Amino acid sequence: MASHVPLLAVRPDEQSAFDTDMVKTRDFGATNGLMSPPSTMDDDFAEGPEAPMLPRVPPATRLPAAVRFPLVVLLSLSLSTLFYSLTADWIGVELAAISRTVEDEWQVGTVVAWKLAELSVAWYAGYDYKDLASLSCLSNLPYYFLLHTFYELHGLTCATALAIDMASIALPFALLRPLIHAHEPGRSPNQQVAHDPTISALMAVLGAAIYAVVVYGSLFTWLPAHLVFHFDHIRSVQHAHDATLHLLLGILIVPVGVATTHFLFTPAIGARGNPGITDPKLKPEAVRFDPEEASFAQTMAFNLGYGPDGFTKRGEVLAKRAAVLVACSAGNTLVRVLTTIDGTEPVGAVAWAGVWGLAATLTALAYGWAGNE
Repeated sequence: MASHVPLLAVRPDEQSAFDTDMVKTRDFGATNGLMSPPSTMDDDFAEGPEAPMLPRVPPATRLPAAVRFPLVVLLSLSLSTLFYSLTADWIGVELAAISRTVEDEWQVGTVVAWKLAELSVAWYAGYDYKDLASLSCLSNLPYYFLLHTFYELHGLTCATALAIDMASIALPFALLRPLIHAHEPGRSPNQQVAHDPTISALMAVLGAAIYAVVVYGSLFTWLPAHLVFHFDHIRSVQHAHDATLHLLLGILIVPVGVATTHFLFTPAIGARGNPGITDPKLKPEAVRFDPEEASFAQTMAFNLGYGPDGFTKRGEVLAKRAAVLVACSAGNTLVRVLTTIDGTEPVGAVAWAGVWGLAATLTALAYGWAGNE
């Protein structure tokens, strides 16, 4: 079955670069001379032969593994402190005006524990700096969107704070972790599809449109009244009433569209060992579904229409990343809203986080459909 993504087939003038027999073996991934870091959550499925070209590897990745993760944590916390200190006179005043006084030990502990949890998941899942920049953007954007829409913080203030959050977590990974296979430009059909500019642009628009529709639908109906009732110090709902679908799409298309494409679509399509999406006759090995012998995951996958052999490699990568994105978006929003914004209630924070979690879920499903999952 052909993929739903427009222009997914490799261009005809590039088809000659591939050997037909090699394509039909499903060994589309190349190690590029470097094995991906071990991961229990987001495997690159290293099954293919090595390519003659070596990727660019940050020198710091040669440090022992036991040293690199503590360095990531130290660098991330230090960069965050440094950047916020340098911009304190600019954005600190606005942020402090709406901030809750953090004095209790549980508040400080919750923030630090969540930061460590984010870094730990990202490190042991094998993510690179592109993954982390995208995940940080999608996880922190709901918080700053709330501050701008309902607390009247200047858009430039929110954008600067968001950039600091992204840089403080992405830069350490850029120094200490090489790019994953899917983010490396390569010659395999799947990599060329994943990095095709037209396809990436279409997927960015799709992801941003889904987020815009979900957020706009919530702002247009129930959400403002719900937040006013459960957030004591909301300054205005004028921005929420003035929001239009076109405005939201224009605002979200760059950060959200690019981030969802880099975090969800590109890794799912470009991961090693994927079944080839450029050959409509190529399918995973068929395995007769036996409900008595099948695992829970296989049964769930079969009931969702993924086939008798369960999830494909592409579907597995997408499902894992979607789960991480929803958990981080909702979890980070809850933690930051409840611990830093004065006058917030858990019911209101859950509602706001749920809107963005729903948008992430629908985007992942749309990318699954586009990738023929």
